[in-house]
Amino acid sequence: MPSTYQRSLVKGICWEFFSFVITLIAVFLVYGNIYFSIKFTFLLTLVKMIFFFIHERTWKKIKWGKYEENFKQSQIKKRKINEY
Repeated sequence: MPSTYQRSLVKGICWEFFSFVITLIAVFLVYGNIYFSIKFTFLLTLVKMIFFFIHERTWKKIKWGKYEENFKQSQIKKRKINEY
């Protein structure tokens, strides 16, 4: 079942929030400096977002595993788009 763009956006924001908090705690436990931890975590989050965008745009061009949306779920196995 396809998802809406809003659902994908909220899901992405939630994941980044949890990832941010986990990274912040881990960096703080290693270095013990909250200001360094915050700066490092923000920078890492920015870098991850850029690479995630590139990753998603690259996968959007790959036809493997996609199917035409006008087919019913039962027809997906029969009518997959060219996988290679």
